[in-house]
Amino acid sequence: MTAYRFVPGKTEPQKEVVPVPVPGPDEVLVKVLAAGVCHSDCHLLEASLSIPHFPWTYTLGHEGAGIVVAHGEQVANDPKTSRRLAVGTYVAVLLTNACESQKCDSCSRGLANVCFTTPMLGLGADGCWAEFVKARASTIVPVPGNNPGDARLTPGIVAAATDAVMTPWRALKRVAELKPGQTVVILGCGGLGLNAIQIAKHALDAGTVIASDIKPESLAMAHDVGADYAIKPDSVKALLADKKILVDVVLDLVGIQPTVDSAVDMLRPGGTLLLVGLGAQAVTISSLAMTMKQLLIKGSFGGEYRDLEESLDAIAAGKVKPRVEERLMDECGKVVHGLTKGQIRARVALVPKL
Repeated sequence: MTAYRFVPGKTEPQKEVVPVPVPGPDEVLVKVLAAGVCHSDCHLLEASLSIPHFPWTYTLGHEGAGIVVAHGEQVANDPKTSRRLAVGTYVAVLLTNACESQKCDSCSRGLANVCFTTPMLGLGADGCWAEFVKARASTIVPVPGNNPGDARLTPGIVAAATDAVMTPWRALKRVAELKPGQTVVILGCGGLGLNAIQIAKHALDAGTVIASDIKPESLAMAHDVGADYAIKPDSVKALLADKKILVDVVLDLVGIQPTVDSAVDMLRPGGTLLLVGLGAQAVTISSLAMTMKQLLIKGSFGGEYRDLEESLDAIAAGKVKPRVEERLMDECGKVVHGLTKGQIRARVALVPKL
């Protein structure tokens, strides 16, 4: 099969012909219908010349959707799992490859999303930029309705949901614990940001959602998907003062010093700053502001099985409508370049040639 792979020392995805993977005992084989592209892929390739995050060759792609085509022996012999993931089932592939051991400090406490005992799919382990991918059955989530032809749950949308919806879903629901009626400010209105707006407004019943970005076209999209206010960063403070709005939660999807400073400044006492963006390797936070305002500062990364399951349910219900552009998988290099240069704002899903 054709696969697009990370090779240390190369800053472009390398097209290679590799054997179709054989599922291990607890794995299933999935025929890939679509695979997402993320800024993480850009960062991995950029770092290849200096200090690769994973200094070995593997297939890229940590966002995937497809059809189950084969079972490993253990899966085949387990009636419950073999029914849940019957051959022909339309599924989403969860990138988290948690060990799931009750002896694991992360997995035993509901933090499987930050278990790195084994590499994640597409981030060290072979991922979805290929015709087929194998994954443990515990990381495969059936898509509601089991219909790749459903306009709400196309393969491109499902693939993107495994990161661009699941990540803000977990961040807002489980980490920030956003409550109905609260006010949330979302900094950064790219793929994750537009989905975060919809999650906050339509799924978690936030009272007021304020979206902020430097690009007018992104602000227009933010308003379209449900933001009560969509404004540039230098206008947020004036808006809050004028409308007498108190901010409970700030979701920072950028993660650079100016956005962190802005978040700390705008939060009400007792508010929550939620960091998801990784724009800078490090940021500083005023200890005076943090203590005098008694702020809660949290980070969030990816998600686990139930987060993806709930994200897909929200999409099926029409509460979240991800914007996804599909490209041929052969164009993965061009897509990576476009993302790196800021020329692509929508989420992109790669589709293998038939």
